[in-house]
Amino acid sequence: MVDFWLYGYIVLLIYVGIRFCKLSFFLVNFSFKHKRIDIINREEREIMAVGQITWEQFITSNHDARGVRYKFEDLCRQLFIYEFLSHNNKYKYVHSNPNNPGIESEPILDEVNNRYIGYQAKFFDNDADYSQIRESAQKAVNHYKGKLDLVYLFCNKALTTTCDSYKGIEKLLNDAGIALQPITDTTILDLVRKYPFLGKYYFDDHGISHEWFVNRAAITVNILGERFNADFNVDTEAARNLSIFLQNQSALDYYNNRKRNLVEEIASLRWELDDLYKYARKLSEFIVTIPDVKFDCIYDVENWQGMISTTFEHDMTKIETQISKVQFEYEEIKDSDKNKAAGLKRYLGKLNRLRNLFYRLELSEIERNLLNNKILIVEGKAGIGKTQLFANEAISLLNANENALLIIGSDCLSDINIFEQLKNNLRLDFNFEDLIDILEVIGETNGKIVPILIDALNESWKPQLWKFVLPILYKKICDKNYVRLAISFRSEYQNSILPERFIELDNVVNMEHRGFKNNSLEAARKFLSYYGIQFTPLHMFTANIDNPLFLTLYCKTYRGDEVELPILYERLLEKANDRIHMKLSKAIEAAGYDQSDNIVLPIVEAISKQTLLTGKRHFEKREIESMPIWNSLGLVARPFITQLIRENILHDYESDGKNYVYFSFDQMNDYFSAKTIFSMFQTEEEVRKYVYEKVLGIVDGKFKNWGNEDLFVHVCALYAEKFGKECIDIIQFINDESDRAELFRIYIESFEWRRKIHLSISELLNLCNEHSIEPSVLWNSFINNSVKQGHLLNADALYDVLRRYPLAKRDYLWTTFINGIGSDDERLVQLIKIYNEGEVLEVSDKEQIRLLLLLFSWILTSSNRWLRDTTSKAMIEILKNNFEFTEYLLKMFSEVNDPYVIQRLYGIAFGACVKRNCENKEGYNSLVRFVFRDIFNKEIIYPDILLRDYARLIVERYLMEYPGELQDYDLGKIKPPYKSIQIPDIDDQKYQDKDFQNGLFYIQHSMRFGEIGMYGDFGRYVFQSAVRDFEVDDYKIFNYAMYYIINELGYRGELFDDYDKFVNGFLYDRHHVLKTERIGKKYQWIAMYNILARISDYYPMKKNLSMEEKITLYDGPWEPYVKDFDPTLNEYNLLCEGSPHFPQVNEHIGESIQENKCVKDASVFDEDMWTNANSIFFEYQKEDLLLTDDKGIQWVVLSKYADTGRNDLENDKLMVWNWLYGYFVTDEQLAILKEYAGKKVNLLDSEITKIPETCTLYNREYPWSSGSKSILEGQWANIELRTGETKLVTKTIEEPQFSRIDALLKRYLGETDDEEVEGESEIDLDEEIIIPTITKTYTKEEAVKIDLGTVLNATQDLIWEEEFDASKGETLSYSHPCAEIINVLKLRQKKYDGYYYNEAGALIAFDTDLTKQKAGLILRKDALDKFLEIKNFHLVWFVNASKEIHGKTRMITKYTDWTGLLEYIDNSVKGEYYIAEFR
Repeated sequence: MVDFWLYGYIVLLIYVGIRFCKLSFFLVNFSFKHKRIDIINREEREIMAVGQITWEQFITSNHDARGVRYKFEDLCRQLFIYEFLSHNNKYKYVHSNPNNPGIESEPILDEVNNRYIGYQAKFFDNDADYSQIRESAQKAVNHYKGKLDLVYLFCNKALTTTCDSYKGIEKLLNDAGIALQPITDTTILDLVRKYPFLGKYYFDDHGISHEWFVNRAAITVNILGERFNADFNVDTEAARNLSIFLQNQSALDYYNNRKRNLVEEIASLRWELDDLYKYARKLSEFIVTIPDVKFDCIYDVENWQGMISTTFEHDMTKIETQISKVQFEYEEIKDSDKNKAAGLKRYLGKLNRLRNLFYRLELSEIERNLLNNKILIVEGKAGIGKTQLFANEAISLLNANENALLIIGSDCLSDINIFEQLKNNLRLDFNFEDLIDILEVIGETNGKIVPILIDALNESWKPQLWKFVLPILYKKICDKNYVRLAISFRSEYQNSILPERFIELDNVVNMEHRGFKNNSLEAARKFLSYYGIQFTPLHMFTANIDNPLFLTLYCKTYRGDEVELPILYERLLEKANDRIHMKLSKAIEAAGYDQSDNIVLPIVEAISKQTLLTGKRHFEKREIESMPIWNSLGLVARPFITQLIRENILHDYESDGKNYVYFSFDQMNDYFSAKTIFSMFQTEEEVRKYVYEKVLGIVDGKFKNWGNEDLFVHVCALYAEKFGKECIDIIQFINDESDRAELFRIYIESFEWRRKIHLSISELLNLCNEHSIEPSVLWNSFINNSVKQGHLLNADALYDVLRRYPLAKRDYLWTTFINGIGSDDERLVQLIKIYNEGEVLEVSDKEQIRLLLLLFSWILTSSNRWLRDTTSKAMIEILKNNFEFTEYLLKMFSEVNDPYVIQRLYGIAFGACVKRNCENKEGYNSLVRFVFRDIFNKEIIYPDILLRDYARLIVERYLMEYPGELQDYDLGKIKPPYKSIQIPDIDDQKYQDKDFQNGLFYIQHSMRFGEIGMYGDFGRYVFQSAVRDFEVDDYKIFNYAMYYIINELGYRGELFDDYDKFVNGFLYDRHHVLKTERIGKKYQWIAMYNILARISDYYPMKKNLSMEEKITLYDGPWEPYVKDFDPTLNEYNLLCEGSPHFPQVNEHIGESIQENKCVKDASVFDEDMWTNANSIFFEYQKEDLLLTDDKGIQWVVLSKYADTGRNDLENDKLMVWNWLYGYFVTDEQLAILKEYAGKKVNLLDSEITKIPETCTLYNREYPWSSGSKSILEGQWANIELRTGETKLVTKTIEEPQFSRIDALLKRYLGETDDEEVEGESEIDLDEEIIIPTITKTYTKEEAVKIDLGTVLNATQDLIWEEEFDASKGETLSYSHPCAEIINVLKLRQKKYDGYYYNEAGALIAFDTDLTKQKAGLILRKDALDKFLEIKNFHLVWFVNASKEIHGKTRMITKYTDWTGLLEYIDNSVKGEYYIAEFR
């Protein structure tokens, strides 16, 4: 392998020889090795510096604002480091502190000699002042005796070491165990000569200052022009990585903020983590102790994770063990105990959240490389943002009074050595290598990196010259600690610019700038907003939206209209022309042109014509320079070519030692070349002949001109515009099918920017079939053009195409495609997420919304559950602001043959009904009438158990909002039972025994019920779980379900085997649905919902009540529970803007915790006294039942739980907690309760100490729907009050007499003698045995109880699990007011989920858990007063509380239960906590 290092040094050798004639002999010895070159260069630099290194020159060269003494201290510090610390294993910055006592910095370890050393710098204008030296020595002794072994004394004057003054200083230090080593006068100068770069910096007038960096950057930014926007910048991952590489303030802020953010996140999890918070709190307390990193210790971030892992090894192990334990327990009971399983699932989520906290500060591999390497390579596509990245970083550093050198490759416009060009461009009177030495000194002096940022190496006139310079720069930079080099170039230039295997070298890190790939949507919005352009859904489907250059060009050529790329290019040239007129005004004016003349267009047309004439798309620069157009225009080529490159009209590159240029956007070249063709020819025949022969180059049926594909489609576009027809049929003359297919693919993709397309959809589809086009090509074109009005491939056309397919064929062609777009990189996914998260995109034309909804509707075919569910939620968010499209969608899809889509659309429609932001009664009425006609007013009702429920809820909601309407409808039809086609008795197909393969095997296995061979999870735990509630034959249902999937839905192995086999290869847990399911699994869901609907129409339900089985009729899908997602609940809609906060609640908890700590830490702690004494916690809990927000509005807590912390009971030991259960009672009930509370009777029973909860209702169907009726009874609790008294009760009962049976049993078992048991000889063991009974009377003491009747619980909990709703990540559970409050006060949820408003729009009630508070479920006081007055109720709280003492194992060692009755009365809370004397 050729040594690329040798090449680099040979080039440098030539450069040195030319510059210094006295070394001309060196040119003859061209084969000298690189070591010899190093020696000559070093000697040269030394010769240059020797005469300048004097103290007189030092004073002359250091007359800046800091002064000579400070510069002398800097010099001494650097000599101290280079001479005495350079062999330490790890470099450490020596910080010079003017206030440091006796020595310039803290003592530092000399690892070679194993001693602590320091230095003192003394600069004197005249003679040396020994008293000043002694004063410093005394301070060093006072502060560092025993910590310092040796002091180096630097002094610019000669010191007499034999004089008494010096000896006294030496003795003072020696007596303290500190040696003294003087380094003075000429010795210092000799050391400087040893380090020539120090001589260059301190003894030469090099002129490199902060002002020099600023001026250089200003010149560069001016050259960059509009390629750099100093006023607007979008943060990217590349920008963060560059900051880390340069170790600047942004990097420090990034890492220090990671600590702070983690501490804040942990604090916010105080209530969410509950008893697990103790681990997080300890982590937080530890993180706070980690010092912030600064410039001199940024590498400490590499140790953070290790510190955490070491400190919390035990805790992290416990958490991992607990996760495994809970996961196992969950798997064991998840199907047998739903409530407990839901609790375990929530707990598992908390454990995983906790575990992740311990790894939040871990560095990624790229971060470690960026921190530790010294050369960064940034590559990326043209226009991706590399120049903006480097320029913005340089300007930011300079604005922060730091230093950075910004260089652009386009400044290197000659063929001479790059170093010489850099020297000339930077106006240096010394070598560029010497500049690096100076930058190192500057960086070391300031303790900060000085970066050299060289942008766009590919824009140099001869980019290949960098290949010979980079090895030299590499060696130079690797020797530095404070200079780092970052270079950028376009990706395709890598081989031309970088020496072979350069990227693999130590100290080199490479990264790709991906522009806005990861956040294209956010970047596009910022760009458009900056330029005052409204962001619409249309922009999300615009090609190149993730390219910063394209975005900039789009925004700067925007004229308030949506145009295709060809028009954009026309406008771009107009803009470029204006800018070139400004940049090259003198040359243009000298040639006789003014501002009105378009110079750029004829140049572009000339290049395009060259493309046509030569068949080439890329030209050598010399070819462009030699074009006749320059003479015609009277212009010099080179500056115009350079300016066209800077304006991004042209781009350039190097290959095989030659430099080429081409259009920045290939389509621009193609577009103008195509225009040239139509200026050359007028008739169809002429154009077609030219296309056939020259553009495509078809010879004997072979397509010769690969590279002209885009030119061809531009010709097609202009042909269609001019002649009103397409010319794609020309490709029929190409024999090779794959060639024709490739051309046709590009043709289809061109539709995204075409203005006119003269084809029908059927013609296009026929052509797609004829050319065997991959479906994904067509689908992507449909998506990209979906919201364009009148476009051939918009969503209307997609609808027309997809609705014609049979279900299985559509799933084969479309659904398998759409399933794969779940990546965040996909713009469609980003758009879905934007809408799902509640953002509103303004559109001037609602046609875009209609088209977007059509597109989204077809995504509902997907078996990617996350995509389907998230799209559903996004559609609801759109429809709640555009409700008029709800009925439109249902009508459009009413005849579509995919039940998966229709079912979900009805769910979406219901969600839109309850969440709509404007009343739109007329639209809602029309929707209800359509739903009634299309679903319920038919002889056969659509057989889908969920769709029917959604449709019923749509109607019921309307009736709830507008009671008394729809009188002309038979509303009984909306309720079960419905009529459908009964499940037929088909022949036993023995599907369980069939030897299915692949797709059908997965269905067969998954669908098996519990008693049918090896059951599947879906069959047993989902489908059979619902079926078993009906009086049906399980086997018959399984048999028909398989039949239905295969014969009626049309599942076929030849369509789906490969796909389902691929999908099935991923692990699947039916409780974790954030994945793509098989197409077969989709059909299983469809079959289940269809069959359950038909079963519910004809079969009774069975309910197991104790030992009896009760037959009932089906009423809705809440029992059996088969709902899948909640269309009325969105996890991004749970935080209400402007909701009240009550900081006193947390403050009171904090004070209560502090009280516990004070008690525990007291010198005398009586456990019994503490557990039996009242607590400030109880007082605050009572006080916090009435709250006042910052607007003065009063609120009342309906129910709550609070404690002083379960987090660290091993150490805290003491805990106080309470539940406050709010109930509404009558006058009579209140009187009795108060009477017995006064007697300190325990008022609690099992009915009181619980809050009713359900997981079978949608959030916004509570409490008005038919399904809600089943839970409303549970809000009333019957109270039996124990009075504390007892009474004797006598009872007479019949008991079985077992004596005869016992005797017989013993005899039968051989446990008696052979003698017959008296009276038992005639017992026949085969006869039925009748057990005789005897009458007995008992008297016992029982508690006296009073039946208070029913009381109303103020609270209802709704739980929505994540099991089959993939749009959310975890179970959502929140408290709601009881139905009576909602109905009496006419409360509704409106904009936000879980928040209740009155008819005037005022917020009345919500669970403060939604706002991350622990104040409980709260209700506005004025609303509560109104409710109590209307209902003649009283609000009371039953107290269930305890004070506990815990041991080291967290087990309770002592406790006292507390109870009480609190009453809301007269704007206050009355009543007390007490220890029950009677239980």
